[in-house]
Amino acid sequence: MRSGISSRPTRRGPRTGRVPGVAPPWSDIAVTSGVTTGPDAIRRSYRLIRASGEPEAPRVPDDLQRAVIAHTAGPLLVIGGPGTGKTTTLVRSVLARIAEGVDPEGILVLTFGRRGVARLRDRIESRLTTTGQPQLRTFHGYAFGLLRRAAVAAGDEPPRLLTGPEQDLVIRELLAGWEPAVLGWPASLHPALRTRAFAQELRDLLLRCAERGIGPAGLDGMARAHQRPDWAAAARFFREYLQVLTLRETGDRAGAGYDYAELVQAATRLLRRDEALLAAERRRLSCVYVDELADTDPAQIELLATVAGAGAHLVAFADPDASTFAFRGADPEIVTSFQDGFPRTPSDQPAARITLATAYRSTSPLLEATRRVAARLRGPARH
Repeated sequence: MRSGISSRPTRRGPRTGRVPGVAPPWSDIAVTSGVTTGPDAIRRSYRLIRASGEPEAPRVPDDLQRAVIAHTAGPLLVIGGPGTGKTTTLVRSVLARIAEGVDPEGILVLTFGRRGVARLRDRIESRLTTTGQPQLRTFHGYAFGLLRRAAVAAGDEPPRLLTGPEQDLVIRELLAGWEPAVLGWPASLHPALRTRAFAQELRDLLLRCAERGIGPAGLDGMARAHQRPDWAAAARFFREYLQVLTLRETGDRAGAGYDYAELVQAATRLLRRDEALLAAERRRLSCVYVDELADTDPAQIELLATVAGAGAHLVAFADPDASTFAFRGADPEIVTSFQDGFPRTPSDQPAARITLATAYRSTSPLLEATRRVAARLRGPARH
């Protein structure tokens, strides 16, 4: 009796669909595949071997990388494509500052996501010979830390991060407290205004506005430009929503809750409102490094300018052709405007710029192909 699968040897394993003998890069476990019953039973065994880690730039930095590592004052923008050693140079810069005697706790490294923080922490801590650790944070983690320290210093309960359902509840309570006509919601939306799904959609709109630095006036202007009465009503709701948040911050701050997108703006408002706190934070930070600048949003840049503007020691790394989080508010134009937005003092000249021109990771054919693709991308970036 046949098993239903031909006994003729095939190029692909019957269960996995992979070519026997070819080692996929994602595992190192032994796998046995094949048909094990019937007279035509076949059995194949092979081992899946984990690919080696991503290669780093050469052990000896090139001239441009050494120039970045040696930078110790004022703002600097470092541009480079994949494999040019941006992250490796950032790690070496941090280690160089510590070796020079800078207090590790006065070094702030900011990046986009928690995975990026984990990778940087592993690479830095594996080479440290001191007991102190530099601060490695996401922008949201750094903002939450600022709010927490301020609350503790004031004797208040530490803040907390609001969950999605909690945010929806606040929005639904505000929606229920207003007649639809007062805010100008279109009649077609009236049946949905008190539903959970509408609150979720409205919350998502407010979060995206916060990430892009769009306030009620900006949203109202967009509504007029695109003839969207629903956006105009959302802008009026947004104004009321922010007033509630402001009352919460300036009133009883015990256990204040912040939504994810609001954290960064709340920290910026706190620093601008409390000059003593801002001055203390600037004194505490000896230098600030930013990885993946092209994946930041306007609200994050506003916080960065508040803390590390005015000619502070700030080094930002970016590949403007590799911004992938526009759907979360990231704006690659931030890279283009960085030099003017973070001028050197007291000359008020644009921030210095270094372009890492040598790619160590990819072969020439791949580099040529990526250059042809990058040349057709929108935006002014050319490197």
